[in-house]
Amino acid sequence: MEIRKRNFYIKYILLLYFIIGSAATAFAVNRIKIPYQENIDFTTRIREILENNKQGNMVLEFEEGVYHFYPEKAEGLYICVSNNDNGYKRVAFNLSGMENVRVEGAGTEFLFHGSMVPFYINEAKDISISGINMDYDYSFIFEGEVVANDPAKKTFDIRVSNDIQYKVKSDRLYFGGYDWELPTGENIVFDPETRAPYYHTQLYLHAPWRGDLLAESIGDSLVRLQGNMKEVPPVGSIYTDKGPHGRNRVFPGIILHSSSDISLEKMNIYMSGAMALIGENTENVTMREFNIRLRPESNRMISASADATHFVNCRGLIYFENCLFENMLDDATNVHGTYMKVTEISGDRLAVQFGHYQQEGFRFAQKGDTLRLIDRNTLLPIHTFTAKDIQWVNHNYGLIYADAAFPELDKSLAVENLSNCASMIMKNCTVRNNRARSILISTNKPVLVEGNYFDSMMAGVLIAGDADRWCESGNVSDVVIRNNTFVNIGKGGANPQSVLQISPQIVPEHKGKGYYHGRIVFEDNTVRTFDAQVVYGLSLENLVIRNNTFIQSRDYKPIFDGLSFFDFQYCKNVDIRGNSFEGDYEAEVSARNCENISLKRQKGFHDKMVDKPNLFFYKQ
Repeated sequence: MEIRKRNFYIKYILLLYFIIGSAATAFAVNRIKIPYQENIDFTTRIREILENNKQGNMVLEFEEGVYHFYPEKAEGLYICVSNNDNGYKRVAFNLSGMENVRVEGAGTEFLFHGSMVPFYINEAKDISISGINMDYDYSFIFEGEVVANDPAKKTFDIRVSNDIQYKVKSDRLYFGGYDWELPTGENIVFDPETRAPYYHTQLYLHAPWRGDLLAESIGDSLVRLQGNMKEVPPVGSIYTDKGPHGRNRVFPGIILHSSSDISLEKMNIYMSGAMALIGENTENVTMREFNIRLRPESNRMISASADATHFVNCRGLIYFENCLFENMLDDATNVHGTYMKVTEISGDRLAVQFGHYQQEGFRFAQKGDTLRLIDRNTLLPIHTFTAKDIQWVNHNYGLIYADAAFPELDKSLAVENLSNCASMIMKNCTVRNNRARSILISTNKPVLVEGNYFDSMMAGVLIAGDADRWCESGNVSDVVIRNNTFVNIGKGGANPQSVLQISPQIVPEHKGKGYYHGRIVFEDNTVRTFDAQVVYGLSLENLVIRNNTFIQSRDYKPIFDGLSFFDFQYCKNVDIRGNSFEGDYEAEVSARNCENISLKRQKGFHDKMVDKPNLFFYKQ
């Protein structure tokens, strides 16, 4: 009895200690109100607050109003940012090394002037940003209406939008902002009626490798451009340009490095000069009503100049709910790992380098991580090991030491990090009017994509993997895509783009040596499609396509007419049943070098499968 009483009192004291400790912690949170003042630079004020509270444990409260931030007095850091452009960056909110920080707005706008990165969060924990709108004084995109064209001379005249600063010098067009300037480079044409990329916009892309886009000033706010493109942009279209590749991803909106438990809620990012949100090696990111969108009263066509969100080698759960991603110049999200190319194996040591220059400086792995070698030709696994030590020689070259000697391997190899793989849930989000894909998934953790609306220029859901170009790993194992709506996916026209596109980049002569991707379920979705191909699958072991409604939209002419509706190559265990297609033709299912393909109870489909592969992917 005495023992029971003693145990009870011990539990009571421990509980009381926990309650008192939690209350004391909550009481100790430093709540800092930052009153609004009109037309002043808040950069120094915020920098000083953060310098005086380096541990964090604070709430920054902002009132309603427009808070201005300028680069002259902002903290400067050299930051390597995967899939963006590395460099020296001026940061408004550097929350690095902090814990338990809340940035709270009340209909607050942060307006950034010039070359600034709004938020840098490195090695931080439990960070929340909410109730904030973010914008820049000038767009990082050149925009203007095409008012005339000459197809024979390959010229077109643009009336430059009112809020764009520009000039013509030495036959080149330059545009800029507070303290930056870029020449024209990568362009795309938008439809002012739909505010989406122009149908078959690939025809109007200038090819910079064939020469500069020449410019001539022909009047007030009028510029004549001449370029090497298949067709000149149509009169009435909106010509947009984000500058040269390698110089147009400099100013991300929010950078997450090696952090955990990040929450972004009730936010609008109206403009960023790179990815709006880029996360690396970060665990647990929650986004609710986190929007990358056009400013409601603005005439701009572009929000972010690259992806809305992007996650590299992250862990835990990447969670989206009720988000809007529109009019960015790349994907809504891309969740993937990284393949590093192996240049040498010696005993227990690997020499490695990055496969793409925009990965240089990335923190690929740390001691204790589980790594895996793969064959770069087949993408299939070869050998798994634990990292005993890592030495970085420079931003692009390092040495990885294993816990044991490597076997003899006479192959072209890459290495990936299995310890840094994230689960993903995306629910009730809208992706529309953007260049590129809706979402990309390359993670072997569970993924759920449910109740979303997708309307993008390229693929709807791309599940790829490559160890050659972007070097983005890896294979998926459990993906469920259900109850979503897809509308007119693939209108860009560069090459066939499917609603569900499973297209790992495997060297052609090495296809069929195994299966790269695992289980994917595509069910209860509604697909309105104008083009011929809806599902493309290569090198996967288990695929279920069931109870989907496919409708021929007739909103546009097919760009790649004649392709099979479903196309499978080197696949196994494909279960197709309960789907329906409403259109003026019967949908075909093509299978080549496949095993165990089941086609049952299909409305509007051919009864038998055909052998008519998509040659674009088949030959790559």
